[in-house]
Amino acid sequence: MRKLMFVCLMLAGFIASAQTVNCQFKQSTFIKASGKTIESEGTLKLVGKDKMEMTYTKPAGDYFIIDGKSIKMNLRGKKSVMDTEKNAAMRTYRNTLLNCIHGNWKQAATDNNADITITEKGGNKVVTITAKKQAPRGYSKIIVTARKSDNLPVEMVLEEFNGTVTTYKLSNIVKK
Repeated sequence: MRKLMFVCLMLAGFIASAQTVNCQFKQSTFIKASGKTIESEGTLKLVGKDKMEMTYTKPAGDYFIIDGKSIKMNLRGKKSVMDTEKNAAMRTYRNTLLNCIHGNWKQAATDNNADITITEKGGNKVVTITAKKQAPRGYSKIIVTARKSDNLPVEMVLEEFNGTVTTYKLSNIVKK
């Protein structure tokens, strides 16, 4: 009986972690150094705990994929693959994105040596993660607006120490 219960619990955990989320996104990146804003959009697919695919329709052909410990991207014709086990900056970036999307905000704050506040606004939670001190890389502030019902983000604002601000607005969110 214990073995059956253990197998059922393991299976339930696997099924829960295998959830898929699909949505549309609009991305706006303000680059402080140049004063330019880059607008992008596409579809986002989140599978389980450690796989995320952003397929851009604007600009067409671009992609950003987190697949376990690797990041694959084609951004404006520049393709690259990174092993986040070997690249600490990309590992932090990967973990921050996944933790913010999955609602693991406390872990995102810990990983970024930051303080966290959570407030409610309408039907949403507003999570603000603020760095405790300046760093050469990373985020000075992250603001995630998430639905209270399932903690899925509808907006994420990622402010880097260099002044670059990237905003993701998610819509048509479908959770399977």
